[in-house]
Amino acid sequence: MSAPSKVYPLPDPAAIASKVVAAGGPQVDVTKPTGEASADGVTIGWNIAGGEITVAIISKPFYISLGTIWSHVDALFA
Repeated sequence: MSAPSKVYPLPDPAAIASKVVAAGGPQVDVTKPTGEASADGVTIGWNIAGGEITVAIISKPFYISLGTIWSHVDALFA
């Protein structure tokens, strides 16, 4: 992925997917090793391998900073 990305441990993919949806985020299909999803104008991509998930921000509205998006993503994987 060439977009800004971060790698997180993924011990329980189904729990993370539920947490993302509960937080108002997009539906993340953790049964697929790669994918994209959008919510509120932000599009993310993911790649799951070796017990980790790489999350990339593919596109975002100009008025939302990358820092704001990453703080939300970081909170989901904390």
